[in-house]
Amino acid sequence: MLTKLLPRLSGKLCETTINKYGGQYISVCYAHKAAVLREAGKPVALETVKKNEKLKNDEVRVKVHYCSLNTTDVKIIAGKHAELNVPLPFIPGHEFSGEIVEIGQDNPHHFNRGDRVVVMNDLQDPNGGLISEAVVKNRDVWTVPQSVPLKEMAVLPYGHGTALLTFALHCNLKENDLILITAGPAGMGLAAIDLAVSVYKAKVIAVCDTESSSDLVRQKGAHKVVSMTKNNYTKLYKNVQDAMGDKKAKLAYDAVGKGLLHLLADFVEPTNGQLISVDPFFNASKFPTEVPEFERPKRKEKEGKPDQDQESKAKLIQNVRHFDLYEYPDVDTYRQMIADTIEMRSEGMIAGHISKIFPLAKIQQAIEFIQQKQCTGKVLIDVQCPDEDDCPEGKDKKDKKSKEGDGEKKKSKD
Repeated sequence: MLTKLLPRLSGKLCETTINKYGGQYISVCYAHKAAVLREAGKPVALETVKKNEKLKNDEVRVKVHYCSLNTTDVKIIAGKHAELNVPLPFIPGHEFSGEIVEIGQDNPHHFNRGDRVVVMNDLQDPNGGLISEAVVKNRDVWTVPQSVPLKEMAVLPYGHGTALLTFALHCNLKENDLILITAGPAGMGLAAIDLAVSVYKAKVIAVCDTESSSDLVRQKGAHKVVSMTKNNYTKLYKNVQDAMGDKKAKLAYDAVGKGLLHLLADFVEPTNGQLISVDPFFNASKFPTEVPEFERPKRKEKEGKPDQDQESKAKLIQNVRHFDLYEYPDVDTYRQMIADTIEMRSEGMIAGHISKIFPLAKIQQAIEFIQQKQCTGKVLIDVQCPDEDDCPEGKDKKDKKSKEGDGEKKKSKD
C-alpha cells in the first residue's frame, strides 16, 4: 500500500477554499510530511507523501502528535535485521499518540472525532507513526484521558503493556519476589522495572548496559543495580553473583538480548524459576548458540551438585519464553493490557520516562542519539513540529534566551 502513497508531490500540502454558501474558509490537505526509509542502512529522509484518501471499514485516521522512536525502529533502519524482510519504502514508528480525525464504518470501540488516543501497530508495518497523519486498524487504538499528557502516553504501551502481560498472566509476580531485569537504552527494561517496583512491590536487581541508565534505574526503585562494563561478561557475572548473594531469583526478564539469559540462568530458581525474553528480535533457533563468553568463579561444591546445577540450567534455557504484546494471539487480552496500562498511568501508579524530544525534521539526529547510547529512556519525536524553533519547547528556549539577552543588555547599560 505504501508504494502508492510515497511519490513526491510538487504542489502545496494544503489548499484553502471558500464555501460559497457559508463564506467559511476550508483547508483541504492532500499530502503529509513523513520520515521515509528507502534503503536499509541509509539515512531516513523527510518527504511529502500522498494522503490515503479512503479508509477501510476497520480503519481510523489519526493526526499524530508524538511518536516514540524505539531501538527496534533504529535497528530496522540500520538494516541489522534483514531477516525481517521489512517492505520498502518504510515509515518507522510503531508506538504513537494523537487525535482521531476520521473513523471507518466499523466502530466497535465507540471512537469519536477529536478523541485523544494512543496507537500501537506492527513493528513491520510500513505505515508507521513518523507521519503527520497515520491510518491504522481500530483494534490498535485506545482513548487517552485528559489527565494523561499525549507525549508521555506515546512511550508507555509497548514496554509497560508487555511487562504487564508477563507479570500478570504468565509469572504470577507477587510482593517481595526477587527478580532480575536487564535494561537497555530504549525503555523496555525500564518499563518492566517501573511496573515491578511501583505496582507489584517486587525486589528488582537490574542489569544495565550503561552507567547513565543505572542512575535512572536506581531512581525507579531497583533494589540493586549492576552495570555492564564494555561487554566484559566475566566481570558482569561476578557482579551479579555479588548482588544476589546466596539467593535465587523467581525470574530473569531480558529486554536486551546479547545472550544474557545464558549468563543469568545461574541465578534463577532451578526448579520453579523462569527465563523470559521480551527482546523483539529474539530468535528461538539461534538462542542456544548465542552464549556470551564469560568464566564462572571457581568455588567448592558439594558432591553431585554440579551435575544437578547444569541439568537445571539446561532445562531453564531450553524453556525460555518469549513475549511480544503486539503478537499475542488473544486480541481481547492484548487490548486489555494497554487499557490497564492507561488506567495505571491515569491513577499515578506508573510513569513513562522521556530522555529527549526531537522535532520530525531532526529525525536523523534522534536516530544517532539512540545509536550512540546517549538516551536513558524513550526518545520522542514531535511529529507536528517542523523544526525546533516552531515547537513549544523550542519557543520557550528562544524566549528564555531572548529575556536573558535583554537582561544582560539592561545590566550593561546600568
